[in-house]
Amino acid sequence: MMASEFLTKIKSVYPSLTPSEQIVAKYILENYQNIVFTSLSEFSEECGVGEATIFRFFKKIGFSGYHDFKTNMAKNLRNPKEPDFRKKGCGVYNEMIQMLDETMQLTDIESLRQAAKWIKGSQTIYLFGVGFSGLAAQGAQGRLMRLGYKAYSFTEQHIQLVSSHLITEKDTAIAFSITGDTIETLNCLKNSKQNNAKTIAITNHSRSPITKIADLIIYTAGKEVDQEGSTLITEMSQLFIIEQICYYLFEIDEKKIKYMKEKISRSIK
Repeated sequence: MMASEFLTKIKSVYPSLTPSEQIVAKYILENYQNIVFTSLSEFSEECGVGEATIFRFFKKIGFSGYHDFKTNMAKNLRNPKEPDFRKKGCGVYNEMIQMLDETMQLTDIESLRQAAKWIKGSQTIYLFGVGFSGLAAQGAQGRLMRLGYKAYSFTEQHIQLVSSHLITEKDTAIAFSITGDTIETLNCLKNSKQNNAKTIAITNHSRSPITKIADLIIYTAGKEVDQEGSTLITEMSQLFIIEQICYYLFEIDEKKIKYMKEKISRSIK
């Protein structure tokens, strides 16, 4: 596992960690380049948590233990192959590049292909989200409609809930939630699933409630663990996923998309 992949993994599971495990996670995110030179007892003392907690943390992340983690990190630090996100320049630009790179590391190509197949075969696509995720849902609606698909998002939460009761097995519901625990979005997705629609969740957090509802989960990069709330940069990772799905829609439905794009283009000139 590359160092950048490991750090992205930590951010993804951070909300599901215990408070003591979160202390370990934050310490690693801030000091990962120096940990390879630290013994387990020193690491425990620096974090202020027990060695058993550290062991459980690394097991959750995918290592057999602390020694396995240090061995892996040492190899990566001797031969780094990851981009430097701290280079001089615009901070927002660098944050956006990092967000997209981390989202790419989390992306499962087969999940994107499956989402494209479901959209292609659906009568209607319903898009759910509130706040910044609501903006992503609106952006996805515009993108899909321009390709010729019937896609709907609703800004008013009551109307979103009503629409989720109207979904059928011929439709697909896509829910956007950074945290994965937005009650309004969860309710809409539950209703969609009960109506036998295909359900897709686009979220940052791999152990959030939404992942237990949706048929298909697509992950975006998580925000820094010590930041409160979401930003437009986080929203960009959701739109990036939609654009990737559109890429595979072109791959499997090119003839229809070209026809609809030309038809729509003629009508809005």
